[in-house]
Amino acid sequence: MTTHLVRHQKLTKRQIKEDPLVTAAFRAREFWDAHGQKVLIGVGALALIVVLGYLILRARDQAEQRASGDLFRAELSVRQGDYPTAVQLLNQIIDSAPGTRASGNAMILLGDSYAAQRKPRDAATWYQKALDRVGKDAVLRLSARRGLASSLEDGGQFAAAAAAYEQIAREAASDNEKGRAMLAQARCLLAAGQRAKALEVIRAVIALPSADLTVTDPARERLGELEATQAG
Repeated sequence: MTTHLVRHQKLTKRQIKEDPLVTAAFRAREFWDAHGQKVLIGVGALALIVVLGYLILRARDQAEQRASGDLFRAELSVRQGDYPTAVQLLNQIIDSAPGTRASGNAMILLGDSYAAQRKPRDAATWYQKALDRVGKDAVLRLSARRGLASSLEDGGQFAAAAAAYEQIAREAASDNEKGRAMLAQARCLLAAGQRAKALEVIRAVIALPSADLTVTDPARERLGELEATQAG
């Protein structure tokens, strides 16, 4: 049997360059030599951003937890009618935990505290601050809007109160909620001397397709009273 020996030939430079794996390695080496330092800086910056983001979120969560405990104590003070203590606690929450949900709640509770003390202008100020703060939080926004509308009405600012109730009606989740807000709007329009617009709003309440009788019957009754007075 004849054995054929095959000699391994050395690869030429051209063959090395044409080899895909070797070519990729060369290109990777060239890229690293040219940009390696920038890559390391970029990776380090990204890692720093991730760490900082984690620390910020953790600090925010801790601030929220502390503020929630203070908020609970403030709520107890409000329920007990101890408004000086409640106001002090609520201001501390707003100052120490800005940007948290608890601070938005604190602003609304401050509005409630001033409203309970028959200070509608101060109450309206805090409800408005809460509105500016809570953003897309639908629950807090609705509470703030209702408080603002009520305090404006209590303060005799009927046109502004009517506008606030109108906004509540626009954001209402059901025809019943919408109708109640519109009836309040009509009440404020009447107090502001805007009778024609008030009648228009009341008629719109009656026409709400999904509102039940607890909403439409008072609207019909009020419309009848106003039309009878106008006829007389």
